[in-house]
Amino acid sequence: MIRQRLYHIFIKPRQLILLDAQSGKPARNLKVRLIYFIPVFLLIAGSFTFLGMQFDHPDGNKSLLPQYLQLQRQHEQLQQRLAEANANNELKDQQLETLQQEMTAELQRASEPSQRLRMLENILQARKATGVQLLDASVTWIGNSSIRYNFTLVKGGSYPRWVSGSVALVAQSPAGEKVTLQLNKQLGRLPFRIETHTFLRGLAPWDYDWFPEKLQATVFNHQGKELLQMELSIQGVPK
Repeated sequence: MIRQRLYHIFIKPRQLILLDAQSGKPARNLKVRLIYFIPVFLLIAGSFTFLGMQFDHPDGNKSLLPQYLQLQRQHEQLQQRLAEANANNELKDQQLETLQQEMTAELQRASEPSQRLRMLENILQARKATGVQLLDASVTWIGNSSIRYNFTLVKGGSYPRWVSGSVALVAQSPAGEKVTLQLNKQLGRLPFRIETHTFLRGLAPWDYDWFPEKLQATVFNHQGKELLQMELSIQGVPK
């Protein structure tokens, strides 16, 4: 008997008549079995049961709060340790940079005597020759508005006792025009008078919007006659 009742309730097809919304007449006949709707009913019932448990126990998730707070504290501690490590690394980098600068300065001071000795040896060697010679010539950009020059002029031989003249630095523009740097405000050339040797150092202003890579150094005697000429590469980069 029970099986028959269950069969009639859940398995036996039941006729479902759908009426037309406008005419009210039967539009479609469907045969349905209630057993097909059991999973849907169970799913709905389970959902309501779960929601009911949540509302009955609103503090159920509070057990996770201590773990969350602990993880948050650990995260903050790790961030603080990371910041301290970065600060220590920056300090070590600064100390290393300072040490490198000190070592460079010490090496430079240690090399100065040998550089001076080599310079004197070059001067003595040039003194054995004849005429005027240009030694240790260098030109360097200082920003983009001036050029530092550094020359050593040596007079070879003993006669004449004194030699006078001038030095000129000439740049060539992209258009091929020659421009003489103002080493002296009056003449542009830098005058000299030497008995054995002399050092010529200074800054030459640069007021042009183009920047040469090389300069031509020319030495003249007191009569304006060219004695020697040398091409110099400008060190550094105009900024």
